[in-house]
Amino acid sequence: MVRYLPQKLFALLMAACAVAQAVDIQRWKTADGAQVLLVERRELPMVDVAVLFKGAGSAADPVGKDNTASAAASMLVLGNRDWNEEQISEKINDLGASLSGSASSGYASFRMRSLSHPDKLQAASDIFAQSLASPRFDATILQRIKNRAALALQQSEQYPGFLASRALERLNYPDHPYGKSAFQTVEKIQAVQSKDLHDFYRKHYARSNAIIAIVGDIGRERAARLADELLQPLPARPAADTHLPPVRVRGGQFEHLPYPHTQQTIIQMGLPVLKADDPDYFAMLVGNYILGGGGFDSRLMKVLRDQHGYTYGAGSSLSPYIEAGPLEISFATERKNGRAALKAAQKVLADFVAQGPNEEELKQAKAYITGNFPLRFDTNGKLLGHLISAAYYNRPDNWLDTYNSKINALDSETIKRAWQKHIRPDQMNIVVVGGAKKGEF
Repeated sequence: MVRYLPQKLFALLMAACAVAQAVDIQRWKTADGAQVLLVERRELPMVDVAVLFKGAGSAADPVGKDNTASAAASMLVLGNRDWNEEQISEKINDLGASLSGSASSGYASFRMRSLSHPDKLQAASDIFAQSLASPRFDATILQRIKNRAALALQQSEQYPGFLASRALERLNYPDHPYGKSAFQTVEKIQAVQSKDLHDFYRKHYARSNAIIAIVGDIGRERAARLADELLQPLPARPAADTHLPPVRVRGGQFEHLPYPHTQQTIIQMGLPVLKADDPDYFAMLVGNYILGGGGFDSRLMKVLRDQHGYTYGAGSSLSPYIEAGPLEISFATERKNGRAALKAAQKVLADFVAQGPNEEELKQAKAYITGNFPLRFDTNGKLLGHLISAAYYNRPDNWLDTYNSKINALDSETIKRAWQKHIRPDQMNIVVVGGAKKGEF
């Protein structure tokens, strides 16, 4: 019997296949140097817009004023010169739109979703533009955000996994802006005042360090006008330097944090190793999948879980940044197995660097990564994130179109050479959280 796919499911699958084959990215710069990227998708009457400001992330937080970038980004869409938080929320909801702001380490970003009907889109973008141009930074809202951030930090500090991640970030980035969030305190969060947000906004928000990505039911001419409307009220250039310094890598460090409240020991290993524009990006990416990013298929899981029974789960992650981003390995084990499990994980890493992947591992990794790739941007919102990433990391317009072919072109020897170039297993920083006192885990 022949079975037919439901029409909507069939349409989604066809859309995913189309994206896998080609993404038509229209890309240009404004007179002030802002990057604009557009992908027209006419299937739904929706428009998604993202605006990013390079250098306006937590790496730029003033000394002693933790969470400034995050608070500024969150509050920018919660009140402006003409409307307060409640009025903006009501207007946005009436339009069937959404508006949000957040900050990562390297940048602040804002998203708007609107119906593509000209009147609806214009009304939503007017609110967005007014928020970008004249944020209110209300003291009452700021206190609410500070209290929430302080409580979240205090709660996180009760978990050994958080303590391990924070300690590893401090070892990896002790004096680099990437590590600022690892040194947050409640006192520094509460020290931020409305004036600090206004100062931060004036220094870091400008046309020349902006990126705008637009996806949806909109043409080039209207998209260009939309970009100009959003950015025109801002100053041409930021007052602060948005350049990030290189990472000074310090390897071979070890830190043990006693945590007697559990019989579990948390172990994390890591080191800054890779920039996003490194030619070895794809070789390192596939290698990480085989080492520990591939779940039950990864070497770390097969050795630490299946072979030794040390843990329920072990994995690795690779996070390339503008400057060197970290490779990290993490797992939890019973306290009695702590030293043996750490030694086993170190051997897995050392063996992988020395030998590279075998053909079966490489074949499975390629099949998973290339097969899953179209699903990573099968919606406007997902594609928007990829456009922002492409612009932020200065990737070519055909990045998405050639992604799978670059994965498939890799061989085992290329991956081995890349890992031997970038990874020195004996230099990985190590953090252990567990045990009743120092040295016992």
